[in-house]
Amino acid sequence: MTEETADTTQWHERTVERSLKAARQRAISRGDRFIAAATELLRSTGKPDFTVQEVVDRSGMSLRSFYHHFATKDDLLLALIEESVRRYITAIRPGVDAVDDPVDKLKALLTTVYGKRETDDPASRGLVMFHWHLADTRTDEFIASLAPQLDVITEILEAGVAVGSFRTDISIPVLATLVTNTLLSLLDMRVLGVQLTGEEVGADDLILWCMAGVGAGPPRT
Repeated sequence: MTEETADTTQWHERTVERSLKAARQRAISRGDRFIAAATELLRSTGKPDFTVQEVVDRSGMSLRSFYHHFATKDDLLLALIEESVRRYITAIRPGVDAVDDPVDKLKALLTTVYGKRETDDPASRGLVMFHWHLADTRTDEFIASLAPQLDVITEILEAGVAVGSFRTDISIPVLATLVTNTLLSLLDMRVLGVQLTGEEVGADDLILWCMAGVGAGPPRT
């Protein structure tokens, strides 16, 4: 291969790389417009029963473009949930990382997540309804959508076990599942307006319950 041919090949590769990068950015941008339109519809109706055509009309783009980015409406809503969880975890990370002690980290996480009132947003109700639909119909995607939150909780538990703050007779994955399920259940019930008793569970109640569950108790005899 001559030097000229090698240079031309490298030029081709750079051109293709730039082209693919630009196409990727355009695809993400257009996908974001559909996600934004779906969020507006969720916020205005509180339910995920709007049509693809309504999303297209709200986004100002074409039906063809929608199906170029998403195979179905469920795929769009899945993307919306994934993006919401990713942004949410990114937003609360600084508060959790600001403390060193694993116990304080877990308290900070629970306080921040459960103490926020984004659950009052009408869009949250629609997302909860769809999330459980997703758990039933597309379990793997449902699990993957929770990964960012589960990862943070797992990291905190691992750190706490390492310094003796958290119990070791239950595996870390099971502990992470118990904490995550407790938090999600309380959040979902609050979003859906379900009160099992006449008294609402507060953030302090949640912290006491979780800390009692994961805390390292006295050695068993």
